[in-house]
This record gives sequence, C-alpha cells and structure tokens, in this order.
Amino acid sequence: MSGKTLLALAALVALLPAVPAFATGGAPRFVAVPFHDCAGLICFKASVDGRPARTLVLDTGDIDSTMLADAAKAMDWRPRPVLRDGRPIPDFQDGGRHVLALGKAKLPVHFAVADPASFGPARLPADGTLAYTAFKDRVLQIDYPHHLLRISAPLTSGTPAERAPGTLQLVTFGHRGPPIVVGAPFVVDGHPVHAQIDTMYTGTMVVYDAALARLGLRRQGTPKLFEFTDGGVEMLASTARSLGFAGRRLLGANPTVYFAGSGRNPVHQPDGLFEATVGNPLFAHSVVTMDFHAMTLDVRPAD
Repeated sequence: MSGKTLLALAALVALLPAVPAFATGGAPRFVAVPFHDCAGLICFKASVDGRPARTLVLDTGDIDSTMLADAAKAMDWRPRPVLRDGRPIPDFQDGGRHVLALGKAKLPVHFAVADPASFGPARLPADGTLAYTAFKDRVLQIDYPHHLLRISAPLTSGTPAERAPGTLQLVTFGHRGPPIVVGAPFVVDGHPVHAQIDTMYTGTMVVYDAALARLGLRRQGTPKLFEFTDGGVEMLASTARSLGFAGRRLLGANPTVYFAGSGRNPVHQPDGLFEATVGNPLFAHSVVTMDFHAMTLDVRPAD
C-alpha cells in the first residue's frame, strides 16, 4: 500500500545454510532470524557489507528494499540518481547491491536510498527496509508469537513444497501501481476476499470502497492515523463479526476492521483489483508462510 515512487530493482539472493525448521522430510530447510516489534512493525538486525548491524523493517508491501540516506552516508555508499523522463526522481536514488548478513546467511540485496521524509512525517524506527522481492523463489515464514522469521534456501522445480490452503499472486496496486503480494482466501464476516499482505500496515484489515457493497459492509467508524501507510493516512476503525483465513478464525469475536478515511492524505485504493489489505495485528497469534516459489500461502495458529 505504498504511495512512494517505486523502482523495480533486482534482488539476487545467496544460498542460506540449513538449520532445523518447521518442515520435515524432503521439504526445504530454513535459517531462523529473531525480530522485535517496533511501533507495530517487524524489525530485525542485519549487518550490511560486514559493518556493524543495522535495524531493518520487513516490508512485504513494496518491491524496493531501501536504506535511509543518513545510514547510507554513514556506510560510505555512493548512490546514483534514478531518472524518470530524463530527470532525477527526488529523494530516491539507486544504492546498488550490498551483502546483507542474517547470522551466517549472506543475501546480496539491491537497495534504493530514500530520504526519511518519503515515509511520511513519522520517523521510520529503523535504518531501512527489506522488500518481498528479496525472497524470490524462497519460503518466508513469519512466526508472530515467537518473534521469528524463517527463510528458506532458493527452491527449484524439483523441491517438494508444503501443502497450503491458500494462494499468492503478484497483482498491481491499481492499474498503474507496482506488483504487490496478494493472498487468498482471507475471510471477513464469512465472505472470501483477496488481500494484500503488507507488513508495513499496522492494522488488522482495511476493506476498500469498491468491495463494501458485495461484502455487506458500510464505511463507518472512529478515525485513526496510520503513520507508515501511504505517508500517513486516516482510516476508520469499526468492528466485524469475524476475520479469518481459509476457514480459520484468526482473532476473537468482533475484531477491529478498518475502512478508508477522509483525511487530507487519502488512502490509496487498488482500483477494484483486490478487496482488502491485511497487516501485522491480524496475525498476532499465527504463523504466516509465504512460498514465493510455488506461490502458496498458509496462515495457521502458532501451536
């Protein structure tokens, strides 16, 4: 759900060492990375180019991994302008490829360099972000209750995959937007929806205007500011009867659900290409497994 100017940058990823994982048998094995909550976001430590560790935010809602300009300067990066119509894009540069170390795992990642203001008036509580594109052909698992990220080695066509009840697609955010991660079947009040999975969104689920009539919902609620969505937007907090995934209830009775607000900075909407966006609070008691090779999705209780 990003309102930033986006540039598709290739993310080449190295083979990760095998460690015990949730899958057994011939399924892929994983490296585990601890994370912590920072203002509702998923933050983790990683060394870049062998330097002291930096804090990054997991961002499944964007195609670009970013480093804030001051952190890039401290690491002696020499970013290059990114041109659009022959002119540099303001506050957005090509930072080049750098080696991200997560424990013993080494990941070459192509970074953009962004001005802190590109994230809105609130300061990002980290030095940068790691986008979903870094996990191409890998499985990314987010274990919310145990605060662990699990990342597989790259998968091939011959690698057995875990059975999963859901699907992932890369769908553009609106007719002119970048491709983002959309999963299904999420469920609101018994109705299935396709929803963007955005770990920079700190609400449960926001349902977009084009889907309200079909879902029998009405745009109403108490205004709440989301600082890291679209540079800071207002949404309306209301309640639903239930929220879930593939027949599993994810939260208790009458969970909070959100609708687009009417603040000065409007919520970007996806032109009806999917119905909702889901964020970290929806998964507070769950393990989310996104297979970016088989393009499957599973959300299940941590137990």
